[in-house]
Amino acid sequence: MDRKQIAILLNTIQASYPGKFQVEDPVGLLNSWERVLRKHDCENVMKNFERHLETNVFAPTLADLVKVRPLDRLGGIPNANETLEYLSLLDRPEELTESQLVSIEQSKAEIRRILGRA
Repeated sequence: MDRKQIAILLNTIQASYPGKFQVEDPVGLLNSWERVLRKHDCENVMKNFERHLETNVFAPTLADLVKVRPLDRLGGIPNANETLEYLSLLDRPEELTESQLVSIEQSKAEIRRILGRA
């Protein structure tokens, strides 16, 4: 996002949340938001703002505006491709470290010993 887009966003937030988004130092706020938002796409930030506006009574934080959301749940029922993508994310196996695998095997051996199946 460029500085002008960020200024427009801040004005929109202030207009959308009257009395809840007070700007004491407009230049300072613009500078701090620019440091974060300049590396983000304006379209995605605005989509996140619109989604936030529909579901929250308080003004968004920077974190609310830059969140990456893989699937838009507010868009209604997902199509087949979105469903398959979502399911593939759930089915992805966890990557365990070598020490975690060793610890799991030690725990299994201890359980077998306790149960008398060693």
